[in-house]
Order: sequence, then C-alpha cells, then structure tokens
Amino acid sequence: MLDPKRCAEILYKHFAEVTTEQFLENLKRSSPELFEGDNESSEISPTEIKESNNEMAEESAQA
Repeated sequence: MLDPKRCAEILYKHFAEVTTEQFLENLKRSSPELFEGDNESSEISPTEIKESNNEMAEESAQA
C-alpha cells in the first residue's frame, strides 16, 4: 500500500527540482495532445507553470 506521506515527499522533491523547461518537455512527451494546434493564446506561460508547481508541492506537503 502506498504511504501518502512518502508520496508527498517524492512529489515535493520532484517539483522543487524540476525546471520550467524540463516540466514542459516532460508534459509534451507524456501528453502531446495538449500541444496539438498550439498557438500563442494556448501556450502555458512559465509563470503559470511555476505557480502550478508551487501549488502542487504545497498540497503534497500537506498530505
């Protein structure tokens, strides 16, 4: 069975260390459909990614 605290530690460590560029590369590799027909209005800004990473890390740390 998964240990929620251990999972939170792993996620927190990952999102604390991954760069915005690495995150985008991983996302494009794992979910290319998100980037089909990409244009400027649909791009995820680095600021949005960083905020999302921070939110996920905080939620994981609280788990």
